Amino acid sequence: MIDRQDFLDSLLKECEICKHLYTKIAPDTFDFRPTPGQRSTLELLRYLAVCGSASMHVMTNGSDWSLWKPYTAHIAEMPHEDFPAAMDRQAEVMKKIFLAIPDEDLRAKEVKHPTGTTMPMGVGLMRMTFSWLTAYRMQLFLYAKQSGAEEIGTSNNWAGMDRKKA
Repeated sequence: MIDRQDFLDSLLKECEICKHLYTKIAPDTFDFRPTPGQRSTLELLRYLAVCGSASMHVMTNGSDWSLWKPYTAHIAEMPHEDFPAAMDRQAEVMKKIFLAIPDEDLRAKEVKHPTGTTMPMGVGLMRMTFSWLTAYRMQLFLYAKQSGAEEIGTSNNWAGMDRKKA
């Protein structure tokens, strides 16, 4: 079983991996979209810059999903160069929110997923905050690969580091 610090460290590691992957994106590919209906790389960066902190904020404030909008409005025009700093800010916000959650709330306070499913807050933090950061980090990795970053691989995506040369 993991403890609170393990969980927090895992969230913060996701932020670091996202910042690492950002450095692998070619400057001329921030408008890349795999298909016309998908987010561009820049739009994905904007979403990643708030999905963790916004979901935590929502869950600790009565699962009122309208509280998400100010987060996305704040980064709607964020240039890609601001992404690393935005991820650092998000990490600090998540740390502050998470450390203020009482143990009893993690076990017993019910939170609501955007689909309407309810669950204990600790489960919600795993299924939403952590899962979303992980899933969209993977999407960022795939976007980078699809738009020309052929040199990146497993170690970049899962450890946030370049593969060691043999």
